[in-house]
Amino acid sequence: MDEMLILLLRKGAHAKPCRLTTAELGELCGMSQQNASRKITSLGKEGRVERGKEGIRLTEKGYSELAGLYSSMKSVFEGGKLEFSGTIVRGLGEGSFYMSLGGYRKQIRERLGFDPFPGTLNIRLDDDERWKRQRLLENEPIIISGFKDRNRTYGELYAYRCRMEGRDGAIIVPLRTHHGPEILELICPFNAKFELGKKDGGRVKVRV
Repeated sequence: MDEMLILLLRKGAHAKPCRLTTAELGELCGMSQQNASRKITSLGKEGRVERGKEGIRLTEKGYSELAGLYSSMKSVFEGGKLEFSGTIVRGLGEGSFYMSLGGYRKQIRERLGFDPFPGTLNIRLDDDERWKRQRLLENEPIIISGFKDRNRTYGELYAYRCRMEGRDGAIIVPLRTHHGPEILELICPFNAKFELGKKDGGRVKVRV
């Protein structure tokens, strides 16, 4: 990973523009002002930083690369654990329907070891947590196969065992979904809001 990107992150350039001259960057990175200037120009052309009147700022691309590095290193040092934090939000009402279907319930009992409560717990991830969803998808999923009935076809689900507030459950990722990447859907063998004493807007942590 580029040393200058890491330096800019340490200086807070992911949150607001950082006022550093190329001479200062060069000194901090152990290179000449000319090399620092060329490096920043190169990073700008790659779309990893932006330069403006207010200073230098990491782009979403640059920040995502650093976040991915952090995730990989953290998984090595912490044994591959992945923890999400977010806020409980009201779903679209579809979870109770899908989790009541025998085609899904039978497979969940067989592959995850519990009978799912007919509903899902939807968590809106914090802004600085959303990159972890891609890290989750890099893991091998437990596949809940799609199926057909007389009326329609139901899509495949990916499932990942997890613990929420110390209770067992699973994150599900439908291959067809109306939710954006900021939403995690969880299933569990109990009414999560009731058992955890949570309401919409409540905070929750999930560990995979």
